[in-house]
Amino acid sequence: MGMDSFAPYLKINGCFVVLNTSPQVKTINIFQYPINYGQTRDLLMIPGVAEQDIRASLLKGELNHKIRAKDIIVICSDIDLLQFNMAQKTFLQNAGVVNGLEIISGLTPAEHQTLRQLIHFIDQGPGDGFASGAYKEILPNGSPFPTSMTWYLDAGKTQKLVEKLVTYNANQVPTTIVWNMYDEDGATIIHTVTDTIVYTNNVFESNRTRSIS
Repeated sequence: MGMDSFAPYLKINGCFVVLNTSPQVKTINIFQYPINYGQTRDLLMIPGVAEQDIRASLLKGELNHKIRAKDIIVICSDIDLLQFNMAQKTFLQNAGVVNGLEIISGLTPAEHQTLRQLIHFIDQGPGDGFASGAYKEILPNGSPFPTSMTWYLDAGKTQKLVEKLVTYNANQVPTTIVWNMYDEDGATIIHTVTDTIVYTNNVFESNRTRSIS
């Protein structure tokens, strides 16, 4: 089973290859390009077609329609499809998609979402997915060099959401910054981001290394 004569070359990075399995044994068209019966095409090789076009078409476009009509099955896919919900994920798995539905590193989509929320917290504080009324505490109180900044679920400080811990050098510039993201119980740390900072002339940041766990 090879690529059809319309696309006789191989893509080096990334694929979304479909096989024409039309019950009518006919040539079909996807993104206006033909695929003969029993032949395959890498849709990412079609000029002007990007991953976002394929994702949109899988949700409610011609790819969705042709999969449901059994005109095609997917035989190679490594594009990012994490935004699909469980029902859509099952639909794609039944269509032959096995990659791109979960984080390769071992994180589940839910864990990936909490990690993204933690990265958002670094700059913005609580946003999408969190109830209003979050409360921030900075310690030591009144210090120009705070070592702890913690977001709580509410002013009662019943549950931690995320905390920022800072270590300073003798020149009072941060050398290590740690962000901890807490689980729903407000006590269990589920993700940690650590920045280790290096300075030029002891005061001008030259580089930093970020580790995520």
